[in-house]
Amino acid sequence: MLKLLPSFVLIGALLLQAPEGHTFQWERKLVTDDGRETHDTSSPHPLTWWTRNPLRLDEGLYPLLRENPDDGHIITARDYRVEQKVTTLGVVSGHRIIQVLTTFHAGPRLVFNGSPEADLPPSQWKSLLVEVGAGDRYVEIYRLQSEYGLYLTMTSAAIYGVGQDAILGTNDPAEGNGGGCSDGYWWFDTGGAHAVDFSPLNQAIARALPPNSMYTKRCWALRPEKAELESWVQQRDATCHACSGLGEIYATYRIKTGVAIPVSVRFEPNRQQEK
Repeated sequence: MLKLLPSFVLIGALLLQAPEGHTFQWERKLVTDDGRETHDTSSPHPLTWWTRNPLRLDEGLYPLLRENPDDGHIITARDYRVEQKVTTLGVVSGHRIIQVLTTFHAGPRLVFNGSPEADLPPSQWKSLLVEVGAGDRYVEIYRLQSEYGLYLTMTSAAIYGVGQDAILGTNDPAEGNGGGCSDGYWWFDTGGAHAVDFSPLNQAIARALPPNSMYTKRCWALRPEKAELESWVQQRDATCHACSGLGEIYATYRIKTGVAIPVSVRFEPNRQQEK
């Protein structure tokens, strides 16, 4: 299959000097589908810079899009029909947060192995932009580029909670039976965006689990809208996703300055495990 729109997540490390003299800190991270991770930096731009001509934002991969291997023609924006939805999610700690969902529908000129690329599901990108400093200047803290429906349904990110303990969260399930996803959770202060620290919650759960067991910490198990986590627990040496089950873990938490503080943790074993 022609790799026109490779999938990856961008979560952003950037130092900016604000007009007031504050230093804004941002992280930028590239995670590919094969698990490789690299770090990079970006710069602030007006909102229109992030939304117009999306293909040029393909983070260095655009040169790979120039030739169609079947007919050799140069691939341009005319080969796609682009839909874009720009939404203001809210303001946290003075930072306006904007989500850009871009959908690419391949045109009839794109053909690979004799089949029109237009017959494939559309490709989608999700970008989360945060306003920095004064004026129309935004940095990107997250981008998911999904090729041909790799992610089942690209959902909207959201802000959970209020005030200084509000967090931004995004979660998109990946296709397949592995229960994977692309997700990210951030809290904000005047210095910028920071990853939410879930380690206290994870440590409390680990203490409640049976020995040599494992559970899912993020993706479908985490419910930030309710500040809850619910996950199936299985043996660490399980040979498949649906075998060697031990029970379920239920946990609640609260966010305090970007840290997930455990409130309650309960492990419920399977009935057969109790015998």
